[in-house]
Amino acid sequence: MTAKCRILLIASVVFAFAVITAVCLHSLEEIHYLKGLFPATFTVQEAFYAGALELVKVAIIALPLVLLIGICLFCLRAGNKP
Repeated sequence: MTAKCRILLIASVVFAFAVITAVCLHSLEEIHYLKGLFPATFTVQEAFYAGALELVKVAIIALPLVLLIGICLFCLRAGNKP
């Protein structure tokens, strides 16, 4: 495996982790925003549903990125074998 290919694979993994982290942080900020917007009427059940909705959103966005990370790590591992 060439050095350029190895760097590209590592950069792809780092980029995917950064995107997943950004999506997770954005989801947390959205839940805090909703909690601050409706402090008196935001029940525990509604908070649970908001959290579940954000979890589904994160899962849908993160699934292809986790797949990309797996493929890149597999290629890096396969490239190191003699």
